[in-house]
Amino acid sequence: MPKSIAIIGAGVAGLAAGCYAQMNGYASEIFELHDLPGGLCTAWERRDYVFDGCIHYLLGTAPGQPYHTLWDELGVADIPAINHDEMMRVVGSDGRTFVLYCDPDQLEAHLVDLAPGDEKPLRAFCRGVRQFLDFDLSAMQAKPRQLMRATDGLALGRQMLPYLQPLVQWGRVSAADFAARLQDPFLRRAFELVFGWPEIPIMAGMSLLAAMQTQNAGFPAGGSLAFARALEARYLALGGTIHYKAQVEQILVENDRAVGVRLYDDSEHRADYVISAADGRGTIFHMLDGKYVER
Repeated sequence: MPKSIAIIGAGVAGLAAGCYAQMNGYASEIFELHDLPGGLCTAWERRDYVFDGCIHYLLGTAPGQPYHTLWDELGVADIPAINHDEMMRVVGSDGRTFVLYCDPDQLEAHLVDLAPGDEKPLRAFCRGVRQFLDFDLSAMQAKPRQLMRATDGLALGRQMLPYLQPLVQWGRVSAADFAARLQDPFLRRAFELVFGWPEIPIMAGMSLLAAMQTQNAGFPAGGSLAFARALEARYLALGGTIHYKAQVEQILVENDRAVGVRLYDDSEHRADYVISAADGRGTIFHMLDGKYVER
């Protein structure tokens, strides 16, 4: 008999955990409170409109590029990716428009034309984007740190060596820090916001633009719900089971070991292992009654 796993939540994390459980010989079941897969990776319709606020881009959409193997294993690599030439547009109150082009050459020409007085920092930013065009972010996450051997660390170090200079130059610079180097008020405000929030490392924005330029950060056709449905289909094809409208109330614990889950309908489902892919606070303080906060 294969070992059993009870997984709480059919979001992307729960479905991925279920897929890899099935691939590795476990018998898994997912318990999901909603009647749809995806968790926050979802969309809904109201009249003639579709509301999709989750996936803006997906790293790993290009074959042969970082993260693509992961999505191939999870059954979503075949979803067509829509690649854009622009990441965003910002229109100022003075009518000027900042176009965040993915192509660093096109972006550099546009930025210098927009704010010639800030030519030096703007060219430095675009040079940073070019330096990250071949950067493999997934290499740092290929193996958990706890499982890495000394040889793994050395191999990773050699792989990261060409990027040492941009990592040192930009690693501690936030979007707000970079924006402060600009004289143009419009661009200063725009650079604080275009990558999400002012404190985000500007290097993250450079890496994202580089990934979009190499077509490795496209938008999956059909959006977030179609992406979640593809994950669901892969999990079910691997022999997994999903229980919808099955909200977990409690994680069953015996001798400080999780042994299953109890639903709000009072049914109990025993398992050799339990994986919570649900909200962390809900898991720790409600499903486990706050008994393992310090663990």
